[in-house]
Amino acid sequence: MNKVFNTDSFFAFLLFFSISMPSFSNSIGNAGVILVNGLILFLLFFYFFLKYNYLLKFEDSLDKRNALNYIYFISFFVFLMPLSTAIGVFWGGVSVIERDFYEFYRPVFYSLIFIFSYSFFSKNYRVLLLEKYLFYLFVIIVLFGLNHFFRMFDSISELYTKPKNISTLRVSTPFVNPYDYAFVMSFFAYYFFFKLMYERLYYIILFVVAVFMLILPQSRSVAIGFLVGFFFIVPIVLTYLGFTLKTARLNKKLLFYYFLLFFVFVSFLLSLPYLLEDFKYLTGQFVRLLENGSVGNSANLRMNQFLFALGKAENNPFILFFGNGPAKNEMEYVESIYNYLFYRYGIAGVLFYFFILVVAIIQGFKILKKIGQNSKNYALFLGVILWFITIPFLSIGNNFTEQFRISFFYYTLLGFVASSYYQIVLKKI
Repeated sequence: MNKVFNTDSFFAFLLFFSISMPSFSNSIGNAGVILVNGLILFLLFFYFFLKYNYLLKFEDSLDKRNALNYIYFISFFVFLMPLSTAIGVFWGGVSVIERDFYEFYRPVFYSLIFIFSYSFFSKNYRVLLLEKYLFYLFVIIVLFGLNHFFRMFDSISELYTKPKNISTLRVSTPFVNPYDYAFVMSFFAYYFFFKLMYERLYYIILFVVAVFMLILPQSRSVAIGFLVGFFFIVPIVLTYLGFTLKTARLNKKLLFYYFLLFFVFVSFLLSLPYLLEDFKYLTGQFVRLLENGSVGNSANLRMNQFLFALGKAENNPFILFFGNGPAKNEMEYVESIYNYLFYRYGIAGVLFYFFILVVAIIQGFKILKKIGQNSKNYALFLGVILWFITIPFLSIGNNFTEQFRISFFYYTLLGFVASSYYQIVLKKI
């Protein structure tokens, strides 16, 4: 029992540490990322050393194959990164700088997070622990955000984000960038909406708070991605899950969802005047797009980055398939997951990244079908899977799952889905 307690506590520590540990970016710059992720990496290595047999102990061949399907594709970047870097140097004219080598820790870091998460959720009771931790995590992130927005203690926000974000009230704390905050909050918006649908009506309070906090960072790309997900993808998925073909009937939960969707849509329309007046950074670009077709500087930057990456790829098939490596001296801040993957790792990187995501989504649907809507964990799994489905839309504006703090959260949820797939769908009782 002591070992179980220690593992539970270790998981909780890593989860909350990854979100709430200050990065001191205003004092030490990018070294803050190395400080936080480096300590997590060290602790995972240490835990892996102590629990080697436990972490790699599979129940049967199906369990092993299921885990390795993910591990192989995540760790593939260990080999792809030096290959891409060499191609970038010899054929892409890239000059390697010191910061490029810092990127090489990523695939090892992500693999260890996934392995630990996969092993952790092999115990079914830990799903309930995850729900509890997610609630506490939400409260922490909201409190940080409210402190940022109302500027109660700027000295706290300065430990996490840039002075410009504080002065403009674009909420980002405890993350560095506002769009990172909005991206994570989009998960909680989905999660609490489905808790409202399938469990208790009082979750509407947490859903409203999550949506409000999603708006405060004023991230246009996340806002668009969330609207597409919530008003188009969610109805399709829930109709698919809730429609019985044999009887051509919709279940009661689905009818309740349509009512909620209508209520949310009307509320959104009624809030538009307020959003247009008080959140001009968020809404102004959409107004200009409708008035004169202007897509704005941010969209132009992303398009120019893609055209630059495509231009290099067209001149060399090796760059097309394997990319240029990190190449921070040439393109340091890549503003889209598609540009990020294609420029750095070519077609191979794009395919491997999205293959992992697609596998998790497919497995998630099988879990949902298996457990049914009466399961106490249905809302959690549905929230995670819907968030995964919308990541390709949310990430048009940034490479979120590669970002500081978010990567631990993302790969933990991947491990959660993969491990649950074995326990619920594959395991032979």
